Amino acid sequence: MDDLQFRRSIIADPKNRDDAINAAIKDDPTKQKFAYELDALENKISQAMNIPVPDDLANKLILRQTLASHQQHKRKTRARLAMAASVAFVMGLTVNFVMFSSTYKNLGDYAIAHVNHEASYFSNNDQPNVTLASLNDKMAAFKGSFDSTFGTLIFADYCRFDGSKSLHLVFQGQSSPVNIFILPDDEDIKFIASFANDKLQGKSLNFNHSNIIVVGDKNEPIQQWQERVKKNITWSI
Repeated sequence: MDDLQFRRSIIADPKNRDDAINAAIKDDPTKQKFAYELDALENKISQAMNIPVPDDLANKLILRQTLASHQQHKRKTRARLAMAASVAFVMGLTVNFVMFSSTYKNLGDYAIAHVNHEASYFSNNDQPNVTLASLNDKMAAFKGSFDSTFGTLIFADYCRFDGSKSLHLVFQGQSSPVNIFILPDDEDIKFIASFANDKLQGKSLNFNHSNIIVVGDKNEPIQQWQERVKKNITWSI
């Protein structure tokens, strides 16, 4: 099990570890350390939430209620300040959300950001470890299947793409890995047929209910990869 798949699995459900997860932890000191740190964090969170109730809490509440009538003016002032602080906090979150959302204006922007984020997990020297049967088992969620893997497939698993469930495929390329994303057609993010930055390029295909995005470096024949996808994929709808 590679590092990316291990981390996704153990973070998604820290308490539910199957045989594959346990075997990966046993055989890899790095994964052992990560699992230990995650367990420690879970314990800290559990302890923080398990706060004992003081024995004299009832008496303190009664005393506070008695004093409340003498502090009405102060409480109103504090309430106004708290409301103002809350409004400012919400406005700050809204501004941050708008700024972050505007960073990715279309499928191409998000695809490039996603590839850059996970680039360190994949190498063009990685060996193929995904069978066609396993690939099509995951493709069933998108009501499609492949006739062949049409290349050296080194990774295939679900991921989040702008909030939507997608299938992320990674193939060996000519000089670096080629990424292919299969995701539902989403009107909230603009479709774009071709895109590029200083290092990467990509193309998108729009089918009846899905978008397929191919991303690779400037040396990759992206058009050929796109044609391979079109030639080998079959949709059930």
